[in-house]
Amino acid sequence: MTTRGFLEADFEKVADWCIKAIKISVRLQEKAGKQLVNFLAALKEDEEIRIVSEEVKAFSRQFSMPGL
Repeated sequence: MTTRGFLEADFEKVADWCIKAIKISVRLQEKAGKQLVNFLAALKEDEEIRIVSEEVKAFSRQFSMPGL
């Protein structure tokens, strides 16, 4: 990620999103159970994961991809 120009603060944001994703995953697994098919269905319907996904996409657009 440093090749894309990330600074220390950017890595902190990425870490925060990773933590959020883990917490969302734990919550969804508690709700949906252990079967992957049920987890994936719950993931598609979850508003919080959609918001995090949009935040990550918007953030990543700020950085160019090396070689492109």
